[in-house]
Amino acid sequence: MDRARPWRTVLAACMRCARRVLCALLLLGGLAAAALAQAVSEHAVKAGFVFNFIKFTQWPSAGEAAKAPLRLCSTGSQPLQGQLALLQGRAVGSRVLEIVPGTLAANARQCDVLFLAEGDAERLGALLSGLGNAPVLTVGDLPGFVQAGGMIGLRIEASRVRFDVNLAAAQRSGLMLNSQMLKLAGKVLQ
Repeated sequence: MDRARPWRTVLAACMRCARRVLCALLLLGGLAAAALAQAVSEHAVKAGFVFNFIKFTQWPSAGEAAKAPLRLCSTGSQPLQGQLALLQGRAVGSRVLEIVPGTLAANARQCDVLFLAEGDAERLGALLSGLGNAPVLTVGDLPGFVQAGGMIGLRIEASRVRFDVNLAAAQRSGLMLNSQMLKLAGKVLQ
């Protein structure tokens, strides 16, 4: 791989095939952790994981919604230090990502994905219970996120980004998570 190429160009080239991307992230994490840590920030890696989680999630069919933008919301104005905003307009199947920062809890059910960060720790329970069983993929980087009812929790382990899955929470919301993604998760709560 040409190290002079920017990581975004390399990442864009890898994203042509969703399975390759997920495998590449894991290989990069295992084989080149030191080089990756210097070239790419933790927040950029987490944003890449969020994008791949979206690609490996199937929402209940909703007719016209299959052509509507896929709304990735966050309660903060600069989630992952602005790295999620860079996903604006990216294609996910037949849908295009629409990034919606600063989403109020009352509007969270209008989202397809809700990203929760450490600033949401005090109101995590209220945010998750407010969603009920709405088909909203919840992703967060808070400690204990999946144990609290979130669907996919990002964490740092040995200087690498890892993730855990609360499969029961996803299934209650009617979301189907790809089995390959579940195999790569650190923990899967049933």
